[in-house]
Amino acid sequence: MQRLYSMFPQGLPGLGLIMLRLAIALEMAARQPWHVDDWQLALVVLLGLAIVLGVMTSIAGMVLLGLFAWSGLTTAALSPAMLGPCLQIVALILLGPGAYSLDARLFGRRTIELPPP
Repeated sequence: MQRLYSMFPQGLPGLGLIMLRLAIALEMAARQPWHVDDWQLALVVLLGLAIVLGVMTSIAGMVLLGLFAWSGLTTAALSPAMLGPCLQIVALILLGPGAYSLDARLFGRRTIELPPP
């Protein structure tokens, strides 16, 4: 399986990515632009947990971005204020989850030791 990200930054960039993931989750909780059914609420909670923990971050971000767009278009709640969270999600999709995520633990750096000739 090909990895989704080429690297997982550590240190201050990694901490910045944690803060970006938390900001997206808090934005989801605070804004709630959707009029949710039970299944939609469950999906939003699962996506929020996946983003905070850094599990399949790009896939969760793409689904969340689609949910934001669908919700904004179907409820006529599409506004310039929704542009900020959408740009944060796109940035997270492009940057990856960082070294302090479950994605980094599952798909991160590996050392391959070759046997001596």
